[in-house]
Amino acid sequence: MAVVNGADAVNQSSQKSEPLIIGIGASAGGLEALQQFFQHMPSNSGLSFVVVQHLSPDYRSLMADILGKHTEMKVMQAENEMSIHKNTVYLIPPKNNMTLKGGKLLLTEFVNGTLNHPIDVFFSSLAEEQKDRAIAVVMSGTGSDGTGGIKTVKEHGGLVIVQEPETAKFDGMPRSAINTGLADFVLSPDDIVDEILNFSNYPTIVKTQGEENLFSDEESFTRIYTIMKKVSGIDFTNYKRTTVLRRIERRMVVTHSKSLAEYVNLLEADTEEVRVLVKEILIGVTNFFRDPSFFEKLKYNVIYPIVEHADEKEPIRVWSAGCSTGEEAYSIAILFHEVLEELNAQRDIKIFATDVDTKAIEQAGKGVFSENILDDVSSERLAKYFSKKNEQYHISKEIRRMIIFAPHNMLSDPPFGKLDLISCRNVMIYFQPVLQKSLFAIFHSALKKGGYLFLGKSETAGEYSNVFQALCGAEKIYVHKGEGKTDEFRPPAFNIPNIQAISPRMVSLPDRNAGSYMPETTYMNFLEGFLPASIMVNGSNNVIHFFGNYSDYISIAPGRATFNLFSIINKDLSLVVSTALNRCRTEQKAVTYTGIVVDCPAGRRVIDLTVSPVSGRGKDDSGLIAVLFVENKKMEIDGVTEKYDVDTTAARRIADLEQELQESQNDLKSTIGELETVNEELQAANEELLTANEELQSSNEELQSVNEELYTVNTEYQQKLDELTMLTNDLSNFLSSTMIGILFVDSDLNIRKFTEYVGREFQLMEHDVGRSFQIFAHSFPEEDIISDSKEVLKNLAPIDREVTSMNGRHYTLRIAPYRTTENSIRGLVITIIDSLGVNAKE
Repeated sequence: MAVVNGADAVNQSSQKSEPLIIGIGASAGGLEALQQFFQHMPSNSGLSFVVVQHLSPDYRSLMADILGKHTEMKVMQAENEMSIHKNTVYLIPPKNNMTLKGGKLLLTEFVNGTLNHPIDVFFSSLAEEQKDRAIAVVMSGTGSDGTGGIKTVKEHGGLVIVQEPETAKFDGMPRSAINTGLADFVLSPDDIVDEILNFSNYPTIVKTQGEENLFSDEESFTRIYTIMKKVSGIDFTNYKRTTVLRRIERRMVVTHSKSLAEYVNLLEADTEEVRVLVKEILIGVTNFFRDPSFFEKLKYNVIYPIVEHADEKEPIRVWSAGCSTGEEAYSIAILFHEVLEELNAQRDIKIFATDVDTKAIEQAGKGVFSENILDDVSSERLAKYFSKKNEQYHISKEIRRMIIFAPHNMLSDPPFGKLDLISCRNVMIYFQPVLQKSLFAIFHSALKKGGYLFLGKSETAGEYSNVFQALCGAEKIYVHKGEGKTDEFRPPAFNIPNIQAISPRMVSLPDRNAGSYMPETTYMNFLEGFLPASIMVNGSNNVIHFFGNYSDYISIAPGRATFNLFSIINKDLSLVVSTALNRCRTEQKAVTYTGIVVDCPAGRRVIDLTVSPVSGRGKDDSGLIAVLFVENKKMEIDGVTEKYDVDTTAARRIADLEQELQESQNDLKSTIGELETVNEELQAANEELLTANEELQSSNEELQSVNEELYTVNTEYQQKLDELTMLTNDLSNFLSSTMIGILFVDSDLNIRKFTEYVGREFQLMEHDVGRSFQIFAHSFPEEDIISDSKEVLKNLAPIDREVTSMNGRHYTLRIAPYRTTENSIRGLVITIIDSLGVNAKE
């Protein structure tokens, strides 16, 4: 029964003084969504925004410049230990993971070549810092980054918003987040802004006074409890009140309910909203090997002793109570499987995994998980216990077979018994003390003496140390003292369902007056009076029909019912029947042995035994053989007839068995040899495939990460390219519309660019770009422009003077150094201005 971690109520005035922080995760295609988002977001909202993207470590990010054009808020790249301020956008820098602690952004450089989920990292820290005030937004991107982080946000009662996949350029990240069922909203970027503003301005319904939470509308709260119990069957009365209140408050924000009374009316009218609220309270947030050091202690301090001391004939019984979507149960199963392999032991492991949430149990039973389990499961365990299909990981069948998933309310349904281990983590801390006490009483009655109890890191059984003795106190592992007693332990009364007795239905007999009636019983009774005692056996030597008075030769032994011929035949006939059946099947003809002495219950008798094949028409009638026990009657049957001699028959039977054994041994040796060869080949192939799979998986993850980073870089450069193109167009139009000629040359006086106006005076054409300026004639015969240009390159002092062209036009000539933004000289700029044209314009 996994329940969400409801945040403790915080002081309202402090909430108002601290900025509300919105974490935004985006990857490939996220730039367009971010631009749309910030264009719609007011610049004076009083909110703070932290944008986490997948950035390439090899390129300088241009995101701050690009987003700065779409919002009046200050946009900056985050630095280590930078404080958070209102109305500011912070961007993650390349090659870093970013976390939030104490109102400051902390940066840590990540290692290249390892799988990195920077969005999950920041969302998790945001949830820890902001609790129920955390807002996480997942936008366009590939992969599943952000999915793990929103689970932590929901665990702490925060708000999760996901971009609508149809509006995202890449829908991998949004769909992965939506598939968790944890998204409060799925909206377009514009609508996301509206919901964030609504959340930030929504008044709280929970007031605080010291440590006591005061609720202003008890009657409405009681009605909500009643409605939830009616729909779900779960009584939330003794759940921690703050947890329930926060969940109600969050749903009021999502449904835009203006008052608690309005929300109660919505619940009464909408059953689906009731189910959503129940799911919010019972929200199961879990992952594989949660708190890895705890599970390591569990393996060596609990599972090893359980396996070593367990009776081989007795199953090991484990209960994962409140398993949610099954990650914890599968983790325990994997540990048991590893221990069995390491000890080379065989044990029957039964893990009962239960939860009150039926949908969570259905999901757990499928054993299918998204790729974000890569953060929790080691590569060795991933390769051994999971198979990847369609971007999802499927648990192996050998692990799945160890677990029985079932919906179960641990507080009202009868518990499991004779348990070696109970794992109940992060459940009891959400119950009021009265429920916690009842749960410990249930565990006391369910565990074996010496059994183990495994709790969450925030839970303890220290109050009941006379029953649960700490084994690993820090890891919350306890040993059950079966002889321990406490008057406080009183298990609750369980709901035991009534089972209606099913009356057997009378089988209707056929109507004797009907034309289809066949008196088969009368015929069979009449015919069997003339038949010798006989039976019919199939190819497996099972009796399928009895005839005549066979009771002297066939007897049903006490115990489990069987119709195998050699289990029910008289022991004096066992050898001769076995020999006769073997000869009959080999030679395909009747075999008769005469003069067989049999000790029967009615006395000693001498009989003849005939075994004859029966030819049938149906496909199921092949291999049928009739066995007849003939006494004081002579029957003429074609085939082999011999006088029964026990020694001869035994010797023949032994020879037949030896031959069968020899053939079986030869076949077995041949089969074993073939299997060993095949197994070696399969083992080698499997090892190669595992190695190749790990390498491909690693390469695929790296390529996907690089692809996302390059896409982000390309998008940023495309934005810059568009800006440069526009700037070039503006500059070209400006120059062409003025009476100014401009010529750009490099340090070697090679032509880089020129305007049309200057081209007329220097006789330049478009294909002359790149050629030396010194080889071209110009219209100023009295001027040594080449010498002047070299002088400017040498002294870096501009030259300005009036010059006259051959056609008599007067110009102002200027030769100046070409300086870059880094203040380095990269050539010259030569300009000529038509003095008359300028005066005319003036």
